[in-house]
Amino acid sequence: MYRSLIFKEWVKTRRFILLSGVAFAALIAYIFLWLAQTIGAMGIVGLWEAIIGKDFTLVAPLKYLPLAVGVLLAAVQFVPEMQSKRLKLTLHLPLGETRIICAMLGYGVAALLALFAIAALALAAGLAVRFSREIVLSNILTALPWLLGGLQAYLFGAWICLEPTWRRRIFSAIPAACVVAALYGGAAPGAYASYIPYALIFIAASFFFSLHSAARFKDGVQ
Repeated sequence: MYRSLIFKEWVKTRRFILLSGVAFAALIAYIFLWLAQTIGAMGIVGLWEAIIGKDFTLVAPLKYLPLAVGVLLAAVQFVPEMQSKRLKLTLHLPLGETRIICAMLGYGVAALLALFAIAALALAAGLAVRFSREIVLSNILTALPWLLGGLQAYLFGAWICLEPTWRRRIFSAIPAACVVAALYGGAAPGAYASYIPYALIFIAASFFFSLHSAARFKDGVQ
């Protein structure tokens, strides 16, 4: 039953996941090209001075792509289910509604983690060619809250999509936007490192928000 459910989610989202992978690859290629041009203009010594003395961030172009991918994956995965009422049929499978929603969300989280992990590893490997381990680590830590923001946006997006009433959707979107925005404030590289454990707690908690919305949808709440 789980395999069939996961396969259904893969069929539904595979094109979007492929396009997201292409988008990450293109943006990472752009970052490396931009760095090569910057080094050509400033020299490697000048760039190092900007990084160390002016908190110059090497991964800034990546900032909002994880957020967009997280929100759009939630929409691709759950909006068709709600519009055509297919989710109601799925929730009546003998597996149980809690396990069904957890499996669907688990698939989405796993897909995003795979995308984000590959992107982070590719960035780290490319940066390590020209920069020290400390600079690479600082920039990966700078990008990490943005990647976590993508996961948070996906889970909040799923929660809002699964909510059966527009009034509650709007009410839920306000605190969700505030929590996600906290991960995208302007700060020096690595400044959010101490906030990461709290972000992980928020992500773990929000995984279960959709369960209540799905139960309301199954019960036919209007």
